[in-house]
Amino acid sequence: MGSYDRGVFRKDLLELLQHEWRSVSSIARELRLPKGDVEEDLRHLIRSARAAGHDVAIEPAVCRTCGFTFDASKLTKPSKCPSCRGTRILEAQIRIQPVE
Repeated sequence: MGSYDRGVFRKDLLELLQHEWRSVSSIARELRLPKGDVEEDLRHLIRSARAAGHDVAIEPAVCRTCGFTFDASKLTKPSKCPSCRGTRILEAQIRIQPVE
């Protein structure tokens, strides 16, 4: 566990994801946190947001070489495509829309 208040971080993360599509890597880079910590908090936030009625949209990772689409549950960038073994992969993008 990092040296930050996870409850506050998740609220900030929710706010961030309501404005634009983001990847785990971009969030981790911006906040200077390990990708593993961001992914863990993001998975928790997604569950909580869905339970609260928010619309959670995930554009799954896609291989840029062959077009293979990964499962939407894979939030971090896969290392290789299982179809063509290529490494040119677009990372999953996440956005959370507030309850209306």
